[in-house]
Amino acid sequence: SMKKVLSNYIFVQKNNMIKDIFFDIGNVLIDIYPEDCIQYWADSADLTKDEIICSFSNNLHNSYEVGKVSNDNFYLSFKNSLPQPCCLKENDFWIGWEKLLGKEKIVTIEILKSLSVNYKVWLLSNTNPKHINKLKLSSSFFEFIKGAIYSYEVGRRKPDPLIFKDAEKLSGVIASEALFIDDLIENIQAAKKFGWKVIHYKNDNLLKEQLSSLDIITL
Repeated sequence: SMKKVLSNYIFVQKNNMIKDIFFDIGNVLIDIYPEDCIQYWADSADLTKDEIICSFSNNLHNSYEVGKVSNDNFYLSFKNSLPQPCCLKENDFWIGWEKLLGKEKIVTIEILKSLSVNYKVWLLSNTNPKHINKLKLSSSFFEFIKGAIYSYEVGRRKPDPLIFKDAEKLSGVIASEALFIDDLIENIQAAKKFGWKVIHYKNDNLLKEQLSSLDIITL
């Protein structure tokens, strides 16, 4: 069924084998700029970017994104890990953290909107409450999704295979009817092992070709 969508001239031809499409957020729906975050923190704390990078613990970040560490403790643990005495104010910490989030990828979001006419569309993201709250205020794609699987709510991060189980539970989809779009190959491989159809996202133009290879034509 070719449908004219939302007054855009994007048409979607449906693949009846796929029912639900799950989108990653960072680098797929929005650009992300970790270097802007690091620079802002370095400037605010009067430190070098290297000092910031060396102090930023992946363990702490993971714990925050699986909901084990509160906003306050995320800030305090990071501040305490910096060279002391440290003058990084909480407000500056969170301003820097939000600078990680860049602009929407307009073409990808147009594709998401058009897909939402024929498919149930979901978010499946390693993320945290601060970023999601900020995105909800500034992003246009939330009105086109059925729901979201966020790492901090389900207590695990991609590529943990159980997060795909969480997604199936929430959506009611079965693996063979699910499509997952992500920019990180390890997440794609995990979903594929779980029996999902996958697209390794590189850029928005290629995404149209990747969809059409699954008989989802977006024109």
